Amino acid sequence: MNKRKLKSKILLFIMLAIVSLVYILPIALMVLGSFKTQSEAVRFTLTLPENWMFSNYKHVVETGKIFEGYFNSFVITASVVVLSLVFGSFAGIYVSRRNDRSGRAMYYYFIFGFTMTVQTVSTFALLQFLNIYGSYLGVILIFTAIRMPFTVMTFASFVKGVPKEIDEAAVIDGCGPIRMIFSVLMPILKPIMITNLIITAISVWNNFMIPLYFFSGAGKLTIPQTVYSFYGLYARDWQYVFAALVLTVIPVTLLYLGLQKQIVAGMTSGAVKG
Repeated sequence: MNKRKLKSKILLFIMLAIVSLVYILPIALMVLGSFKTQSEAVRFTLTLPENWMFSNYKHVVETGKIFEGYFNSFVITASVVVLSLVFGSFAGIYVSRRNDRSGRAMYYYFIFGFTMTVQTVSTFALLQFLNIYGSYLGVILIFTAIRMPFTVMTFASFVKGVPKEIDEAAVIDGCGPIRMIFSVLMPILKPIMITNLIITAISVWNNFMIPLYFFSGAGKLTIPQTVYSFYGLYARDWQYVFAALVLTVIPVTLLYLGLQKQIVAGMTSGAVKG
């Protein structure tokens, strides 16, 4: 029996290793290509560079306006993460704790948002009517609206697993609604908050179409748009394209690596003792 389990584990490990190559090989190709010369990069091979061209990154930074793209993407991403977490968590707690018609109606209202797509023309007209077209605020609000259904659904599902006795104990101890949310429920909701933070940040950071449609002018290019414009400028210089892509994925990769342990942390760690 133990031999069968060992064989199944080995087989599973081999299968997972093969599947992981689907993700590892393109990353390796990108990183290695960013240090190659033009003639080496266009071959799209996994061989090591003959000479490590660190100057490719210097060229990208100096000519590609990478830091300007970083700034614009950071402003948008950070704002959307904060707004979606604050309003999404409050809405998720509300609809999960209200077991009545209004709570269910609000929950299905948010869930219905999964079926909706961004209507470019009507959204464009609305932003112009509100006089926020081409501004950070307009793009941030669009992203926040897109992320709200998923955020509310995940928070509501998570809160339903938290015993209501915790709320009742907090009320008996004199906690008001706001204090109970921030002092009692939010520490318990830390895993789902971190999960939503990572998913929202990656989704917004990598989005290309929303800023393209609803930003006016070239002064507010986000990091994906910066890479695209750089690719158009150096369509055959793949070593520069690879270097730009590496610089693009570094922030979200570091964010994920730094917070991945929080996702699998204890669900109600520290909430109840004894």
